[in-house]
Amino acid sequence: MKQIQSEIIVIGGGLAGICAAIAAAREGKQVVLIQNRGVLGGNSSSEIRVWVCGATKHGVNRYARETGIMGELFLENQFRNPQGNVFQWNLLLLEKVKEEQNIQLYLNTEVIDVTVEGHTITSVIARTQGAENTYQFLGEYFIDCTGDGIVGEGAKAEFHMGRESREMYDESLAPEVADDRMLGSTLLFYTKDTGEKTKFIAPSFAKKITDTTIIKNRTLNPTDNGCAYWWIEWGGELDTIHDNEKIRDELLSVVYGIWDHIKNSGEYEADTLDLEWIGTLPGKRESRRFIGDYVLTQKDIEDQTFFEDRIAFGGWSIDLHPSTGMYTDAAGARHVVADGIYHLPYRMLYSKNIENLYFAGRNVSASHVAFGTIRVMATCAILGEAAGTAAAMASELHCSPRDIYTSYLNEYQQRMLKNDASVIGLKNNDSKDLARTAQISATSSLQTIDTEAEQLQEFPLTKSVGFQFYLENHPKTVNLLLKAEAETELEVEFYTTGRKENYIPKKKVGTQTVQLSAKGRAWHPVVLPTLAEPENLFVILKKNQHVVTHLSETVIPGVLSFIEDPIQELRQPELHDYVRESPILYWTNQKINRKNVVFNVPTTSYSKEQITNGYKRPFGSPNVWVSKLGSKETEVLCFNWETPQTISEVLLTLNDDVNEDLVNLHHHRTAFDIIPELIKDYEIWALVDGERVRLAKEEDNRSRQKNHLFRKVKTKQLELHLHQTNGSNFKSLYEVRIYGGE
Repeated sequence: MKQIQSEIIVIGGGLAGICAAIAAAREGKQVVLIQNRGVLGGNSSSEIRVWVCGATKHGVNRYARETGIMGELFLENQFRNPQGNVFQWNLLLLEKVKEEQNIQLYLNTEVIDVTVEGHTITSVIARTQGAENTYQFLGEYFIDCTGDGIVGEGAKAEFHMGRESREMYDESLAPEVADDRMLGSTLLFYTKDTGEKTKFIAPSFAKKITDTTIIKNRTLNPTDNGCAYWWIEWGGELDTIHDNEKIRDELLSVVYGIWDHIKNSGEYEADTLDLEWIGTLPGKRESRRFIGDYVLTQKDIEDQTFFEDRIAFGGWSIDLHPSTGMYTDAAGARHVVADGIYHLPYRMLYSKNIENLYFAGRNVSASHVAFGTIRVMATCAILGEAAGTAAAMASELHCSPRDIYTSYLNEYQQRMLKNDASVIGLKNNDSKDLARTAQISATSSLQTIDTEAEQLQEFPLTKSVGFQFYLENHPKTVNLLLKAEAETELEVEFYTTGRKENYIPKKKVGTQTVQLSAKGRAWHPVVLPTLAEPENLFVILKKNQHVVTHLSETVIPGVLSFIEDPIQELRQPELHDYVRESPILYWTNQKINRKNVVFNVPTTSYSKEQITNGYKRPFGSPNVWVSKLGSKETEVLCFNWETPQTISEVLLTLNDDVNEDLVNLHHHRTAFDIIPELIKDYEIWALVDGERVRLAKEEDNRSRQKNHLFRKVKTKQLELHLHQTNGSNFKSLYEVRIYGGE
């Protein structure tokens, strides 16, 4: 048996494990990443092929795309792999892990035993398939990202399987009496059109679909494939771990039965369609959930609990499937949706009774009900980054995971924030950040929100539309570009959005009536309500068949437009049952993505002060500096100090439009390979001994977070020259941090 010593051992190479390993490695720790398959990615890999879903919920939530390591993966995959090739995705994940010199990767390596002394894991024993090598991995901290929790179970960490009773956590979605039922597993398949007639001979074990309830409860579409068939699910009434093979066999028989019915029943136009790929490894949703110092519950999701120890966020609905899966007579999924993203606490990431055990992914500390939302992979990934960062800190400080919460919480959260982790409502308070003490100037800033453009799309108000912006300096009016087909009155309503992380019409604060006559397109001033404090204002133009508004492709950070048009899922009752609804399900923008209602209003929300206001993404306000619109020349941000500062690092957080919903595979095709708002070319200059010295030059950038390290210089002035974007007509930037010291 070979012994491998490392500081942090990560078991499980899905997205949670990948992000945990990378996070710990970037903190300077020696990391072992153990994966029992030949590819990385877990459910997102080429073996299972599930979309990487997250807090955006396919664009339902606004400004909800994940940042940090998961954000890096989204952006890089968008550039390399816009067509959604799963093998390109495999390659990206492998490359990202191999690029980290502090990570030792062991593929095809299965953990078979765990050694424990008292309440501390000392090692895991693993065997590599095909190589006949057995290893003992000794470490200080262990992060179980296996999904099934094989390390935690081996260490006797407290866990739960099945559904808790309604009384246990006061959850309306829980059963009255606890049971051992869970969400089932799924096998996916892909088809292709060959352009010629193909045949399919069903295997003898294929299920006769017409003999099941599937055919009457679900709609089969020959052009659907992949995750569109997520409802081919079974095993929730079994033990999803020990009965995995039985579950796989049943799913395989049904998939072949469904394809046999599509190809050979004569009811579908499928003559030229052929099976391209079918999974053989079930995509598992649920098994063990460990018990931490906090158990996330339904109430935390619905109330969007603002945890003191928040270190991540989610936004997928509580998405619970019947344990009978595809054989149910009910809808395929029962949903509860919050009014926006919700927060996730650090205390759900470490074991209550094992001293050095973290977990991330679908095995974290949550009730069965709350698990229904955090189980999606992008959320699992950012929990992995949080766990990896915490484990690295615990290793540095020689403390327990619990001590990070009780004694080092602010330091930990600030480290997460500096690394651009997916945290909402945390503010930079780093005393070492020299940018916070600088006087800042900018060559320009956006003074007027104006969404007019040369090319406008007429949009008749056959449905109500809305738009939202941050109302800070209380202008008296907002100007709307409207056209009336006849003399009429247009009702305009004003709402505040409630919580700073929400983008819905919540509290009505005013109404105006606009008199319109049939005189063609014209600007109309509308009196704005007076708000007690600056906040987002949601403006609704009520449905009126005689009025036409206009849309443009002018995108401005913090400005959103909506149609009162229910999401597609609400029109699919056989698949989706929404128990708790929200305005976010009805005020949608998928059909007008990156388009805005044409209006203008004065603003002071995009000033140079936003660069050091402490926030790195929208929260209440846009929290981003924006240049004037139509900026073609270089924009310069200048940082000045009264006394010379020693500088060796500049950290930039650029605007990558976290409102844009990206996905790794085939859910939808985004129109561009690089987010247009990202700064493409820039330079960093400093005034040193009376001479201007260039410290860094960046060309063809496509990343959000850029860290520039250089030899220490003493300066009273640093300049950031922003030359060109990747397509946007303005320059923008969330944050600049500057570090150095003596």
